[in-house]
Formats: sequence, structure tokens, C-alpha cells
Amino acid sequence: MFWELCIQYANGSEQVLKVFKDLEAALNCVDRIYAEGYPMHVAYMVRPACSA
Repeated sequence: MFWELCIQYANGSEQVLKVFKDLEAALNCVDRIYAEGYPMHVAYMVRPACSA
């Protein structure tokens, strides 16, 4: 399974930043982003990648 690291903006739009094979690696990336400070008006999330 693949996992997408996404950024979600206050207006509800989303953008995929990176795709990971490992869930733990994706979550660690989010932890590193938030360790630098909580950005205003955006959220970072990990979700299963959509398979087309």
C-alpha cells in the first residue's frame, strides 16, 4: 500500500506533496514538519493513496 503526504488549505483544497511506501515514514515526515512549528491555515495529513 502507498501513502500520500498531503497539505490541506483553509479553503478545503488539497495537494499531494509526496508518496511513501511506508506509513511510518510518512507519519515521521509530518512529525518533522510540525516540529518546526505549526503552520497557520494549513494542515498536513497522511492518507492511503488513490489507485487508478
